[in-house]
Amino acid sequence: MIVELPPLPHPLTDAPETSFTLSSSYYTDPGLFELEKEKIFYRSWQYVAPCQSFAVPGDYVVVDICSQSVFVILGDDLELRAFYNVCRHRAHELLQGQGNVASAIVCPYHAWTYKKDGALRHARNTADLAGFRLEDYGLKSIQLEEFVGCVFVNLDPKAERLADTVADLETDIRSRVPFLDDLRVPMANTFGPTEIEAGWKVVVDNYVECYHCEPAHPDFASLICMDDYQMETFGLWSRQTGPQIRHKNSAYDVNPDQGYQGALFWYLWPNTTFNILPGADEMNVSAVRPRSLTRSSFEGHTLSVGNKQNTARSTYTAEVLVLEDVYLCESVQRGLKSHGYDQGRIVADKRLSGISEHALHHFHRLVYQTLQTTSHPS
Repeated sequence: MIVELPPLPHPLTDAPETSFTLSSSYYTDPGLFELEKEKIFYRSWQYVAPCQSFAVPGDYVVVDICSQSVFVILGDDLELRAFYNVCRHRAHELLQGQGNVASAIVCPYHAWTYKKDGALRHARNTADLAGFRLEDYGLKSIQLEEFVGCVFVNLDPKAERLADTVADLETDIRSRVPFLDDLRVPMANTFGPTEIEAGWKVVVDNYVECYHCEPAHPDFASLICMDDYQMETFGLWSRQTGPQIRHKNSAYDVNPDQGYQGALFWYLWPNTTFNILPGADEMNVSAVRPRSLTRSSFEGHTLSVGNKQNTARSTYTAEVLVLEDVYLCESVQRGLKSHGYDQGRIVADKRLSGISEHALHHFHRLVYQTLQTTSHPS
């Protein structure tokens, strides 16, 4: 069955300067959300965790990709593998959260036991079961790739490698983050999850534009100079840079001799972000996880060169900046149901400056084109 996309009363044109946004139905139609699962999230590379999260055999991390629970585990051969988090017997989930399985993965329901490489090792009371072979019931594997020091997975077995589709992104991150290979996961390594009563596209919309930064994030605009803020778009990613900062500001003071002296933010289609704020050699990697049509979570990990995070930076981020964004996104999600709104006009200046919305336009085009290109299975 082919699901028809809602019409756009005003065009989403090639040029951001003349374009309108997606219409509100793209944020409020349950059918569109189901389509996004199939066409976007089940066919794209999804962030799991930093490679450092898998230190010894048996270390694992579970993530939810639009109701598809998966886990990544380090095998006894020191190879990372990804599997659907479901027992092949009666579909009970195998693992929860993050941790370590010392010897094997044991299903809590009927104690089917799997090796760390996904092979079924033991199934109780099946020795005399006609036609039953352990090798037929191994866990279903998923594509896995290490990218910029992080683990990503893709539910599409035919998906092109992430390193091939966004090689320029890895090159860009490495060229701008001299401390990248020195990053380690602090003890308090998880950021979030921050639960947001807004759909994933609303959250990404907010992330990929800084037109709202001065009025809605006054402390952020005090810390990072907006006059030379830059926003650039590429094939499947975009980048924001704040090269000039104020060491004395209303967000948190920055020691001019300590940590990175600028701001960097990357967005990777469809829902991954890489974030660096001034004052510490730290990078946060997070994903916007869809939970429902109108709910999402923002969660990830903060990596640091040292053994602890910059307290002032992390406090400002968690207690001010994130809460401001949550308020904005939740207000927008409510507003999208209003009869007084359907589409907005993209505000893009001729210079495509840092406060222009051309990266928002770039994101909307990716959504629209992806939903158009492949059929939705019935």
